[in-house]
Amino acid sequence: MSETFVGIQIGAISFVDEGVEEVLDILQEKAGVNALLISALSWSIGNAGRAAFGFPDHGAQEADNLRGGAFFKPDPRHYSKTFMKQFAAPDELYEGFDTLADVIPAARRRGLDVYTYYCETSSSAIRSIWQPGFQHLLDRDHRGRMATRPSLLNSDYKAFWHSVFADWLNNHDLRGIMWGIERQSPLMDILRGDSSTGFDEYYVAEARARNIDIERAISGYCAIDDLLGRVRGGDRPKDGVFVLLLRQLLRYPEVLLWEKMWLESHHAFYRELYGLVKFHDPGYEFGIGIWQVINTYNPYLRAQYEQSEYAPYADWFKPVLYHTPAGARFAEFAASWGAGVLADASPDGAYDALATVLGLEEFVAPRTEGPLAGFKPAYVKEWTARLIEETGKPVYPGIGVGVGHHGESKAITPSEIRDGVHAGFDGGASGLMISRNYSEAELRNLAAVGDALRERGLI
Repeated sequence: MSETFVGIQIGAISFVDEGVEEVLDILQEKAGVNALLISALSWSIGNAGRAAFGFPDHGAQEADNLRGGAFFKPDPRHYSKTFMKQFAAPDELYEGFDTLADVIPAARRRGLDVYTYYCETSSSAIRSIWQPGFQHLLDRDHRGRMATRPSLLNSDYKAFWHSVFADWLNNHDLRGIMWGIERQSPLMDILRGDSSTGFDEYYVAEARARNIDIERAISGYCAIDDLLGRVRGGDRPKDGVFVLLLRQLLRYPEVLLWEKMWLESHHAFYRELYGLVKFHDPGYEFGIGIWQVINTYNPYLRAQYEQSEYAPYADWFKPVLYHTPAGARFAEFAASWGAGVLADASPDGAYDALATVLGLEEFVAPRTEGPLAGFKPAYVKEWTARLIEETGKPVYPGIGVGVGHHGESKAITPSEIRDGVHAGFDGGASGLMISRNYSEAELRNLAAVGDALRERGLI
């Protein structure tokens, strides 16, 4: 096996559909994979299900209607401090299959390293409705309503993850764990027109301890939500949307204090998990996956998450750098802000302004051409080099070998994949991560990864 890290994100469904040995044969022979990142616990189709945007040339050719949960058998000895003791996926497809117990021994016989992978997604649409007790982990929004995502300060949520990590690391031959960062602060949720989190009793107590005026903070969030709701409904205030947004932040500075509190709780959460992994064995690796919305598209999130701050709390990083669908995703993000925060600008104006302030001008096509143009592969090189420079840690850029998009988007082809792989290594990458999920990837694109690695003499 090569010393170069060649990882792939994969869910239990692929092993169920195609067979463990058969899948491992494909991954090693076509793409030179030497590390599996198994989504062993997930409620997300994108991370653990069959392809969501058209089926590739392998696996079952029908939707799996994922309900999700644990695709391994939890060891009850590690769950004494959490009420979440029964969370095995109820999907009939997984009956009799344990993705850790059944896959890891086969992988290790081949010299493959194995990591578990969990992505704490931002999507409010991913809901563990079937899961008994999950509602006790849920946050509240800025209007006091039950939210759809867990609270980062909820002690029961932390106890659950402490238990899962202990189970994984004590019972399975793992190299480590990768944690995907995809949560957003309450103001960002409001800016994108989604339900917010960060206002349950735990956050209220923390705000009180910090002497934040709780009533004024919540009033500020509601005022911004009301403003943007009117804008999305077609209202165009004479002073301009952006000016009024700034006015509300000046009127309610408590909002930014609350944002800082939430952001610190998020940083603290994944740092806590890093320490937990090292408690079990300093030799275990803790990798962090950085969402493309954070590292590329969103100026507010880019401001919140300074990459150098990650350095002490990860052994390596996987930045999501899916350059082919990036054109469509960036255009979609610009349109969403153009309907709210940047509604004062024309569609082209909002798109161009974001490209300029984010430093993307060299990599994007004009707005009307963007979805079918994607980002230039040089984007992968530049963003990889930046993360290495800012953290001093190994970087395995996430190359979008099969990730789809719900609208018009540039096709993912072998030439696109080869260009992306080469760009990552040209930027100083120590390896790569085949993403988003094996179940989405065409075999020709997996083979293109192997071709590029051979061209560089890495396998």
